[in-house]
Amino acid sequence: MHVLDVGMACLEDVVRHSFLLPLLLAVLWLALSGRYSTEPIVLTMGVLSVALVWWLSTRMDRTAGEPGLPREAAGMLRRAPAYLVWLAWQVARANLSLARVVVDPRRRLEPRLLRVRARQRSALGQVIHANSLTLTPGTITLDLRGGELLVHALTARSGAGVLAGHIDRAVTRLEGGG
Repeated sequence: MHVLDVGMACLEDVVRHSFLLPLLLAVLWLALSGRYSTEPIVLTMGVLSVALVWWLSTRMDRTAGEPGLPREAAGMLRRAPAYLVWLAWQVARANLSLARVVVDPRRRLEPRLLRVRARQRSALGQVIHANSLTLTPGTITLDLRGGELLVHALTARSGAGVLAGHIDRAVTRLEGGG
């Protein structure tokens, strides 16, 4: 790669973070707040919100070592709609199962901690796996280290679901694996 190309790529990143991101954040803030006022407190809170998110974003890019999405995210984006539909179905099923446990006094909560291996190749895939478990009612991921998840399951059934690895396999497929 030519030095000029590298310089232009760096300049594009600076421009994107320096101008485009704050502009998009300001537009989003205006759209979501619904307050189109010149009151000092409203404007101050808007400016502070945009500045904080912008600062966090640029700090995270520096910490990660490269701006933008990780390389493996492009393939995941193509497969994401099917995964999200599948995950929504899993969340709905877990909601119903957990509601039965809460409503029926004969059913018992049987909390347990489980350690399970995440088979995903990338850190992004492992984080998606952990967050998918947390989104599913009855389970929450407490820790992710070295490709291993520490999961709290509220019932024996939700624990069995974690151990069966349905979400693990689905996220591995999302990542492009078998």
